[in-house]
Amino acid sequence: MVLVLFAVAAQAQTAIKVHSNGRVSLQSSTTSYGIQIPTSGVASFQPNVFVSYGRIASSKAFNLLAKAWIVHNTSPSYTTDAFYVLGNGNVYSYGQYTITPSTPGAGGEKLDSHPIENATELISGMKGYYVDSNEFEGITQEELEGNENILPEALEGILKDLERGKTVCMNAEELEEILPEAVRHDPEGRIAINYNAIVPILIEAFKEQQARIDQLEAILEERGMMKK
Repeated sequence: MVLVLFAVAAQAQTAIKVHSNGRVSLQSSTTSYGIQIPTSGVASFQPNVFVSYGRIASSKAFNLLAKAWIVHNTSPSYTTDAFYVLGNGNVYSYGQYTITPSTPGAGGEKLDSHPIENATELISGMKGYYVDSNEFEGITQEELEGNENILPEALEGILKDLERGKTVCMNAEELEEILPEAVRHDPEGRIAINYNAIVPILIEAFKEQQARIDQLEAILEERGMMKK
């Protein structure tokens, strides 16, 4: 038993480093990677930590408004959390850019692209819904006012959110029948919507409608039924 404890302790020594400033590094002898715990006790994961299946870590948030996972820029001039997930599953990000598969320099060769046709017809078949929301279910105003995860200047806005019992969305199964390119199936059996994929359809639908309007205006003008 003593030998086993000694072996475990020796192994732990190689994976844990306590620095002179009180910072603790796990799986690292420096502060350059691994799990870093400063004297404040707020742990951070360096971005070059990789594990199989693509998961760096899993977290449990015991408060619906607690930030369960945060990506933060270390620059002193950048004080906003770039990305975080709340305990109720809502994801927030500061700024968002999407690299499409056909974009040169996106990590692969340029793929063939094809024009979108009948965009107006596609949009006409889509439906939007108001859906009852339960993201703040069980949260009271008193809990919000005493929640250490909420900045005082943010309280008023969150109290307004608490009064909204609906959200807007599309039905993924219906959308799959109309625009399957905008949906994907996750490993847990759910159908997910890429709302960004609908934007190009909206652009082309607008252009189709505008071309039709221009054509009708030209006919009316030719017949003297439209003032310039």
